[in-house]
Order: sequence, then structure tokens, then C-alpha cells
Amino acid sequence: MSSYLHNSPLAHVMVVNGLRAAWIIVVLWYEVYTFDHVLHDCQWPDIYQADAPNARIARVLVVADPQIVDYRSYPMRNSLMKALGQFIIDLNLRRSWHSTINRVQPHAVVFLGDLMDNGRATMSNSEYDAYAARFFDIFKLRDLSMPTFFLPGNHDLGLGEEVSFSLEARTRYTSNFGPWNHKTTIGNHTVLFIDAVALVEEDVVRADRGYSYDNWPAVAGGSVDFVKRFAAHEHASPVVLFTHIPLARPLDADCGPLRERGTIRQGHGLGYQNTLSNEASQFLLRLLGPSLILSGDDHDYCEYSHPLPFPSASGSTAAREITVKSFSMAMGIRRPGFQLLSLISTVPAIETLTQLPNSPPSLLDTPCFLPDQLGIYLNVYLPFILLSVLSLLAFNIYRTLPGDKKRAQRQPVLSLRPSHSSCRTKDDELYRRSAGQSDTEDTDEDPMLPLPVTKPAGPVHSLRGRSSSSPNSWAFYLLGQRRRILLSLPCSMTNRGVHEVGLLRGFFSDVVDVAWPPLLAFCIAAWCTTHV
Repeated sequence: MSSYLHNSPLAHVMVVNGLRAAWIIVVLWYEVYTFDHVLHDCQWPDIYQADAPNARIARVLVVADPQIVDYRSYPMRNSLMKALGQFIIDLNLRRSWHSTINRVQPHAVVFLGDLMDNGRATMSNSEYDAYAARFFDIFKLRDLSMPTFFLPGNHDLGLGEEVSFSLEARTRYTSNFGPWNHKTTIGNHTVLFIDAVALVEEDVVRADRGYSYDNWPAVAGGSVDFVKRFAAHEHASPVVLFTHIPLARPLDADCGPLRERGTIRQGHGLGYQNTLSNEASQFLLRLLGPSLILSGDDHDYCEYSHPLPFPSASGSTAAREITVKSFSMAMGIRRPGFQLLSLISTVPAIETLTQLPNSPPSLLDTPCFLPDQLGIYLNVYLPFILLSVLSLLAFNIYRTLPGDKKRAQRQPVLSLRPSHSSCRTKDDELYRRSAGQSDTEDTDEDPMLPLPVTKPAGPVHSLRGRSSSSPNSWAFYLLGQRRRILLSLPCSMTNRGVHEVGLLRGFFSDVVDVAWPPLLAFCIAAWCTTHV
């Protein structure tokens, strides 16, 4: 009975459809719902604060290092793998952004640099414009009604002199993303955006010429000049500093428990520098006295407090620096993420947004983490693929065993099928010959039904239940004749008899039958992420 069940159409349908259903559930969960599930506990830090009269809260979403890849990003891969990698990374960024922006609904967004992986590369203007347009399309920034601020990174402008870096990178960045150094006010906090790439390059020239920052003739319009002009005026509101490159810290500085591995160490190479120099870091801390620093570039999370030479506007003697996780799955970390920043101030009962607060503003921040997309591919999809393949292979091997074929052939079954010649099986012919009936013989019985075994004298109307000759048929008496109906699928490998198909042919056919529904579900989910 067990061997016959393994060779029956019903068993084949159960195996294939069972794997299909399981795959569709897995795909929908990990490609759609897991993003919202992971972000369910991501809350703005101000919700835990007690309600205060006339409190005003500005909520800022901080995103670091999305680094949109292109064909230059993985030079050792062939064209197919480059295109596939770009598609998967772009799709992950779209899903992450779609879930993030719908979940947190910020008042403003800040991008901490390295917007594009090869924004600094030599290319035509039309290619750069298409590259930048892809960035805006992934993040749907042109559809946002909230203010969005950008900071340049070393992958956007290029750091140092290198023949592969475009001389037009800075001009192109400005035309698409805005100024390199700028300031604004958000929630009664002064927010500074520093071009750390230009600061590093100017710092190298300053150090080579033996100047200190106090007597250095700053480059007009550069980062040093911007900081000195800002510090020349008094600012009552706390300062929040955004810089792409982190500030210097001791070699043994700990980044806290949320970091995946290692720490941030000083170092440099072709087109990058891990931290600002000690002199440049002290220059920023001394002149700006920031209450909070947010940086990127490192891709992993890090939290460190820098001692201040004097108390900041908020009264603090240390400046916390948060290095924000990369938003991309392709930056060497398992859990991408972002930072939520709440800027809180209290204003008089009759006020405008430009009035100064009547109590010291405060700021709160918290990190949020996105799904481990690489872990999903390696720990979920890959094992499930192997399990599915092995299950189908085992089923087809068992189906093609010689003993099972003989047992299956001894059980002829006729079914109600369309009158297509291609749908007739050997079992049909075997039954016809055993009954002494040819294809052209005219009888008073229905040619598509089995011949009656007995004919009672009187009309009998009864239902005897399932026939033992077929696991998918029902035998009954109607109008004095014994009838049997076989439930079968349309003309397919199942109707031909699963035991009649070869091992490899049956196996590959089953793989295709199992694969196409979840692939279709994946494509629909991807399309909805892109267009909805």
C-alpha cells in the first residue's frame, strides 16, 4: 500500500503542492512582512518622555552610507553577476526604505554621505545624471514633502589625488544634492553639516606646512573657513554636528555592545581615511562645542564620548558621537540600520517657530536595525532549496524503483478524461484489450466508462464507496450498471502515470513545478515594492 501511494498521482500532487505552499509562505514572509516585523519595536525616543506643556519635538531620520552600487563596484564579477548583485541590493534598499519611512514618518531626513558607491568616478554627465536619478528613485525623495539634507562622503567626492577620481565630482554633487558645508535650524537646535572630505584634504596641507589651526589661512569657502565663520558668532541653541568621517579617539576606545565587530581605528588608504586627525577633531570640538555628533563612513555602529574643553550650550562637558550603521546590506555588516533623533524644545504659549526656547532644549536618539538580508539568503533560502531538491529527488528515486513499477502496472485504472489521443495511457489500452474491446468496436456502453462487471435484474441505486482498484476513484451502481469515476488532473505527467516518467525527467519537471509559484510571488512582491 505504501509503495503504491508513492507512485499514485495523489502523492505526487501532495508533494509538489506542499512544497509550493511552503515556499510561497517563506517568500512572502521574508520578502514582505519581515521588514515591518523587525521595525515593529523601532520607536522614537521621545515617546518615553513625560508630556510637557508647549513642548515641540522635531523628529529626524538619519541614514548613513547607502552607497548605491553600479557596474564598477565589483570589477571581478562577470556582467550577469554584476547585474544580479545590483538588482538584489537595490531591491533591499527599496524595501528597507519603504518600511522605514512608513513606520517612523519623520519630520526631516539627513543622509550622512557616501550616497553612491562611485559618485567620484570618471564618467560622462549623462551617466552621472542617470546614477543620481537612480538614487532618488530608490529613496523616492522627490515624492517626500519633508526637508531632506545631504552630506558629501569620500565615495561622492573622492579623497586625495587619484586618476580614477573625476575632477567634476564636486560640481556634479552640488548640482544634484546641494552645498558641501551648510547649516540650518531644526527644532530650535542648530544643525551643522561639515564637508569632512575637504577638511581632511585641507588638514593634510596645513600639517605639511607646519601651521596650527589658529594661524592657518583657511581656504576660502572650505570647511575650516566655514567652521571659523560660524564660531565667530554666539549661538544660544545647542549644536548638532553631522560629519561623514568620525572624529579621532584613542586606539582602545570601545564602541559599545551594539557594534558587530572590532572598533574604529585611525588609518587611511586609497580614497579613504577612517577618522579625522587629532588636530582636526580638537579644532571642531573646541570651536563648535557640539552637544551631539553623528557620523558615518565606518558602516558599523559605534558610540563614544569626546571630552569638551569647555561646557557646551546644553551644559554638557562631553560630546557624544554616534557612528550610524550603513543602510545597505552590501557594506560588510549583517544588520543594516539607521538612527532616530528627537530634538525637543519648550516654547512660550504664544510663539512662532523662530522664537528661542524658554528652557534648555534636549535631544534624544536611538538606533534601529533592519533585517539580516544576507542571513535570510544563507540561513533560510539556501537550506530550504537543498531540502526541496532532496525531497523531490528522493520521491522520484522511490517512484522509479523496479518493484514499484511492476506493482503500479498491475493496477489498471481508467478515468474520465477528454477525448484527446495524447491523454490516453497504456492503462487505458491494457484494460480495453483485457475486456476484448477495440477502439472501433461499437457497444451499448459509454466508451469512456469501464464495462460493468455484473448487471442485476432490477434497477439498483446505491453508492458502495471508494474502489480498492484505484486510490482516486469511486465505484457505484447506477441504472443497473456498475460505474467508476476517477478523479484526475488535466493531461499531464500525472495522467500519464508518474511511474512511467524517467527519473531525471520527472525530477526536473517537479523542480520547475515547485519553483515557478514562489518565483512569481517574489516578482510580484518586488514589483509592489518598486511601484507602490
